[in-house]
Amino acid sequence: MKTVRAILWGAILVGFLAALVPIAARWQAETRNRSVEITVDFAEVRTLALAERKSEAEVLQSLQKSGVVSIALPEETLSQLEDAREIAVVPVGAFTPQVPGQSTPEAFAVRTANAQRIRQIQDAIGIKTGIRAQSESGSQIVLIPGSYPAVRSIGIGLNPQTVQTIKQAGLSVVGRVANYNGVESAGIVWDLNELKKQGVKTTIFLGDEMLGYKGYLLDDPERPEERSTASALRDSDLWLGIIEFSKQKGEAALAKGAEDRVVRVHTVTGAEMLTADVPTNVQRFTLAARERNIRLLYVRLFTDEKNPLAFNTKYIEKIKEGLERGGLTIGTAHGYQPLTVPLWTKGLIGLGIAATWLLLMESITGFIGQKERVLTGIAVGGALLLLGLPLLGSSGVKFAAFVSACLYPSLALLYRDILHKGDSKNRVGEAILRFTVICGITGLGIAAIVGLLADRLYLIKADAFIGIKGAQLVPLLLATLVYSLGLRATPERSFLQALHETGVMFRRMASQPVLIWQVAVALVALFVLALLVLRSGNDPGVGVSPLELKIRALLDQLLYARPRFKEFLVGHPALLLSLLLAAMGKRGWAIALLPVGIIGQVSLLNTFCHLHTPLLVSVWRAVLGVGIGLAIGFILYVLVERFFQQEKSATNVVEAEA
Repeated sequence: MKTVRAILWGAILVGFLAALVPIAARWQAETRNRSVEITVDFAEVRTLALAERKSEAEVLQSLQKSGVVSIALPEETLSQLEDAREIAVVPVGAFTPQVPGQSTPEAFAVRTANAQRIRQIQDAIGIKTGIRAQSESGSQIVLIPGSYPAVRSIGIGLNPQTVQTIKQAGLSVVGRVANYNGVESAGIVWDLNELKKQGVKTTIFLGDEMLGYKGYLLDDPERPEERSTASALRDSDLWLGIIEFSKQKGEAALAKGAEDRVVRVHTVTGAEMLTADVPTNVQRFTLAARERNIRLLYVRLFTDEKNPLAFNTKYIEKIKEGLERGGLTIGTAHGYQPLTVPLWTKGLIGLGIAATWLLLMESITGFIGQKERVLTGIAVGGALLLLGLPLLGSSGVKFAAFVSACLYPSLALLYRDILHKGDSKNRVGEAILRFTVICGITGLGIAAIVGLLADRLYLIKADAFIGIKGAQLVPLLLATLVYSLGLRATPERSFLQALHETGVMFRRMASQPVLIWQVAVALVALFVLALLVLRSGNDPGVGVSPLELKIRALLDQLLYARPRFKEFLVGHPALLLSLLLAAMGKRGWAIALLPVGIIGQVSLLNTFCHLHTPLLVSVWRAVLGVGIGLAIGFILYVLVERFFQQEKSATNVVEAEA
């Protein structure tokens, strides 16, 4: 049996070493993408210029010196140009004489002195709607047959003069174009080519839809001649900014189809700016870039402040300083280098997962030594399934990662009876050694998950780890049941006998009355379990209190990346204390405290399941959590040990008096 165990541990080690290959590639991709772009909206630049009675060029130069890299400039429509009086929409009757008895065809003309606008209007209307607008060489008029209301909201591109003004200030342009009714391939290509011609490097689509939604987001194999938004982005060499938490229609599909062009964006919305303040916004932008791989910060300005230009340049400078303190640089945003996990790596990681399953089964059931056919069949069948699971495409890889999240922490807690008293006189040293081994086995699971999912899709959050809540529950419930009910094979009894004894115990308990304190304890346990599940995952279902937010902010400032409360305040101290109580011979107390301690292990692994968080941040957060948790656990142990010593002394006095 020892030989078999050694072979299985060897297979797990092989899987771990194989996982280091894609982990190193991901680490390299993250370290090569440390440039963060600060962008402000041109409409707010114009507002500052009016408030300060300065030119737009002067405001742009001040913002550029403070750290702004680019200006977000939306495309314009005929109606916007008409409202700004940059064009005049003239009835067709002004040019075509009325013929008695004949109706005049519906048409209108656009008059402007801007020659570049003439070309833009003619091209945009013709390509996007099929209406053949006409203009003569050198003319200031475009004649457009059709209805003005039908085309007044069609985007006709960025304002050439504004683009030039922005560039002269040493800034780049983030082009913003919108989807429109009747969108087709030619219109998409025209929009993005226009941005490229004007020197734009990044686009963020306007509105609640991606350009090309519906029908033209991705290439259609049945229409290979038509360009999609994804292929047009590549052809135009444009980065696509996807705004965090925005949920634009078509966003998920386009992010997956154009993953090589995606840059993640964070912003504070206009509604949020009504109650925002500078320190909160600075921290929010800094954390977004440092902890969530956000590479473009769309910064809304405080336009209603006294001396708004000076106020906002200081605001931008604080964001820049926060980014630089976090090891980031200010510059043009770009996407990540290609990341793929080799097939051989997936296979070896699968070998490690299968070995983990067999070791876990052996640790609980002892199927190898007892040679139970049913248990052996379950163990071997599960191992064969897990062995090939990572090779079954993206779904197989994601499910293999979920299984890893369930198996490795469970094995860490059950590979042996971690709550046996032990023979060592050094309780603290033995408990810390056990704690270290438990964290190490959980770490093997972390490597398997990060290695399997070392793909660019996860860095840009176009895809995510599945089953975080389930991965929290399985190790917690499994280890709690095994230790509290004694569901483990021993030299004296088989696993099947242990199951039988547990069934007898439950039948006996079912005939006993239920006490109020038992109900209260059960309700508290259910509440804690529900809170743990709801507070986990990429999008937790329970919000955070204002007090906790303030504490988080303080820890972020002091520690670079705050450790998780449920690790350093709850899970890790409880697990260490449980191990120490077991070493003292207080097994009942140790078992009662163990479920709380398990929270630390599942949370430790969960930290690395947030795959859009840089590895450096996750590693630092985990190390801090373990270190602080051990310190708190040791302090609790000193207090608990003193309590038991006083209790023992009091008992001895009573016995002596008796």
